[in-house]
Amino acid sequence: MKSLFKREMVTCFIIFSFSMLTVSSVLLADELKLVREKTFQVKEWHNVYVDASGADVKVESWDKEEVYVKVFANRRAVEKMKFDVYQTGEVVKVLAKRKGSIFNWFGGSLNVKIEIMTPRNFNPQVETSGGDIRVANLTGGFKLETSGGDITLINTNGKLTTETSGGDISINNHKGDMYLSTSGGDIVLKETEGNIKAETSGGDIKIDANDGKVFAETSGGSIIINYSGVNKGINASTSGGDIYLKIPSSFKAKVHLETSGGRVSNNFKNSRTDRVKRSLVDAQYNGGGEMLRLETSGGDITVDEK
Repeated sequence: MKSLFKREMVTCFIIFSFSMLTVSSVLLADELKLVREKTFQVKEWHNVYVDASGADVKVESWDKEEVYVKVFANRRAVEKMKFDVYQTGEVVKVLAKRKGSIFNWFGGSLNVKIEIMTPRNFNPQVETSGGDIRVANLTGGFKLETSGGDITLINTNGKLTTETSGGDISINNHKGDMYLSTSGGDIVLKETEGNIKAETSGGDIKIDANDGKVFAETSGGSIIINYSGVNKGINASTSGGDIYLKIPSSFKAKVHLETSGGRVSNNFKNSRTDRVKRSLVDAQYNGGGEMLRLETSGGDITVDEK
């Protein structure tokens, strides 16, 4: 009996040791290490270009006329990817691509993170196939694309283009024209100023905007807009959700509100109504102005006054 018990204890110990060894190997393989680190002398309004397979990318500013790049990768990424960081003319390029062999597209998780510091006034262009993009405290022209991650901007100024196939877009305190597109996520804008074009096929849109033309469209979610300033045109439509708009009492507009499957609530006080139905309102706010058009196929529409 004692012999059997000892054998069972030995077996359990061997299994436990093997399990711990396996876990340690996995953790070691996934540990990020610094694989590239470079500094480049630049001028303001120059450019940084990132093309990375599956990497998370962070770009922030500092008070130096330098671009500082750090690339982190786990062991599998080091084995299967090629990393290049260099400067050509007014462009700093950061490339993280899988090596040419087809075998490098299989066999475990690749983990790459890229961190970049630039002058305050700089132009980032980032393309990543499966990671998140974060940009903060920067003025310039922005072009940000990811196939499977989220895009976040904080305290930025300039013309902005963002596209993601599978993630959310979050903008906090941006001044400048914005084009925002996602196939599978939400779009959230806070404290923005400038023209907005926001499109999503599968999520909600929430906009806090000042002094800009607003176009918002979603196929599968609701739209909430809190607008301040002069009306420069608002067009919002959804196939599957509600629309809620809050505007100042001084807002001037020619108004069309229509839903196929819900109710329209027009709570704007200085509204001259031209046509009213349960699901449709045509009106003018404060004598008329730029067009305000809200349309939904499957929800309610509400307009409130601040």
